[in-house]
Amino acid sequence: MAMLAVHAMLALAFGLQLATASRLQAESNANPIRKVVTMMQKMSSQIEKEGEEEQELYDKFMCHCKSELADFKTGKATFEAAVPKLEASIAKSKAQIAQLTEEIKAGKAQEAEAESTIDSSTKRRAKEHDAFAEEKAEEEADIAAIEGALPALDKALGGSFLQTDLSSKVVSALAEKQVSRLQHILAKSKQVTESDRELATSFLQGSAEASGIGEVKGILKAQEEEIQEEVDGEVTEEKKSVNIFEELMKAKDTEKDAVEETTADKIDRLGALKVQLVEQKGQLSDAQNALSKDFDVLKKLSESCDAKTKEFDERKKTQAEELLAIQETIKILNDDDNLDLFKKALPSPSFLQLQRSTTETRRHALEIVKSMAEQRGSEGVANRTNVDLVLMALSQKGVDFTKVVKMVDDMIDLMREEGKADTDKKEYCEKQFFENTRKTKALRHKIQTLQDGVVASEEAMSAMAEDIAELQKGIDGLDKSVSESTETRQKEHEEYQKLVQEQSATKEVLQLAKTRMNAFYHPELTSPPPTTTGKYDLGFLQDGVEPPEFGKTKQNGGNRIILMIEGLMDETDKTVAEAEFEEKDSQKFYEEFLADAKAKREADAASIASKEKAKAEAQSDKVKKQTAEKSESAELKEVLQYKEDLKKECDYLLQNYDYRKEARAQEESSLTEAKAVLAGGR
Repeated sequence: MAMLAVHAMLALAFGLQLATASRLQAESNANPIRKVVTMMQKMSSQIEKEGEEEQELYDKFMCHCKSELADFKTGKATFEAAVPKLEASIAKSKAQIAQLTEEIKAGKAQEAEAESTIDSSTKRRAKEHDAFAEEKAEEEADIAAIEGALPALDKALGGSFLQTDLSSKVVSALAEKQVSRLQHILAKSKQVTESDRELATSFLQGSAEASGIGEVKGILKAQEEEIQEEVDGEVTEEKKSVNIFEELMKAKDTEKDAVEETTADKIDRLGALKVQLVEQKGQLSDAQNALSKDFDVLKKLSESCDAKTKEFDERKKTQAEELLAIQETIKILNDDDNLDLFKKALPSPSFLQLQRSTTETRRHALEIVKSMAEQRGSEGVANRTNVDLVLMALSQKGVDFTKVVKMVDDMIDLMREEGKADTDKKEYCEKQFFENTRKTKALRHKIQTLQDGVVASEEAMSAMAEDIAELQKGIDGLDKSVSESTETRQKEHEEYQKLVQEQSATKEVLQLAKTRMNAFYHPELTSPPPTTTGKYDLGFLQDGVEPPEFGKTKQNGGNRIILMIEGLMDETDKTVAEAEFEEKDSQKFYEEFLADAKAKREADAASIASKEKAKAEAQSDKVKKQTAEKSESAELKEVLQYKEDLKKECDYLLQNYDYRKEARAQEESSLTEAKAVLAGGR
């Protein structure tokens, strides 16, 4: 393709120079070889200029290649490093899920086993209890039968029956069932000897002598004691069995609760691990997809860069060869001997004339291509360089139409390839924009969720702090109330003790006063006045001195005083009784208050501890969410930056895709028309 363009340019340049030389020669008889040399010198300068421009474009392109390749390799390395880690994390999560699944299965089996043990033990205990109850009832019935028979035997021994046929009469006094049960008792007893069993059995059958009644009674009494011992032993064993059963049930219930709690915790962990596994698989899929896409882009970019480098090297080589050929040609044409020869051999420019029909065909095709290029402009033509080459080729009068048609076909093929490349790039850009938008929305939603979670954690922490402060305030108030109540109770108790002492002392004084009054008014009711050395000493009273009597009136007045003193003493007792009742009631209320306060304080303290733990958990959850939010925000920033980079890469193509597509279609149409014209002129 590059060689074709070079040849076309040479043909164009050469044709243009020859056309110009023809016109000038026709006008001024100038030397045609000199004009050809001048044209070739201009061509050489143009080639050198184009080489410099192409070198600059190539350097810029290679800089872009190196930068893009470095970026893609860095991203590829990042994803390549992430994939093994994610695969290891997924394998670990799967192993943990499998382990937890087995542990949960084992826990449920253990729980079922405990439940089965409880059920089977309960049923077995019920059967044992039924057997115990049945056996106990049987043995109690045996005891009842023996106790029912003993009175008849006692009656016989006491002489209530005649000695003749005594055993028959005793047996007839018993019920038939009672006799049958007694025979059954004797038959199954292991303690009764054969001789005793035969004696008792004969007696119960009515054929024993009267002298055996005492022995029969002794045998039955021994059986009663034996059966009672068995009953007592069975009752003891039943109580032991009940205790063992209750201990077993308690242990199994504890075991079952522990297993249920552990299994529930493992189920929660299993759910969290499954969610984590889904997220890890999603991350792995994203990383693998990104790695695959980056690999494709990297491969295409690398191939494109290598192809451009190869093309540029060939172009440089061709330019060098072209310049060498031009310079050598100029050297040949500028040789003095050759110039003299040209003057003689080329007196006119007739060798530049072309046939009229060929010229018209060339001009018609040239007008079509020029019209297309002028309508679209230099920026509107997708392959401007190739179009220019065609224009230059058609501008050459002696051009080979077959080669030009080949150039047009190559241009059409190139435009179609470029159209396909634009379509592929457009699909790639649209897909990348869609993925970027989806990921941006997901990250923003996740960030918003985390931010809401942080706010919720902060609100929970604030609420916990308020609750804790309120509970602590309540505990402080409760402690203060307890302290005040204790102080008040101590004061009340001290006042009670003081009141009792005062009332007791008062009663003692009143008793002394009453005694003294009785000694005066009713000496027959009192003993000799006591001598005291206490607080209320009555030593001033003299023994044996009787107070004078001043008549009935004074004695009646003394009785009233004594009654008043007794009333005061009763009031004292009543006051002490009321104080004692109030003291007991206050103490009871105080003790109940202390118990309630203690229970409330313990409950509030436990609630504070629980809320402190919940607050710490909320704080931990807040920190985790903040950390996750920072990480997601950083990732969102990278995603948004990638979107900006994508815009730089794709915006021009997406905005001009339809325009470029239409331009290529028009170019293809014009080139096809020019090709048809050229084909008709061959």
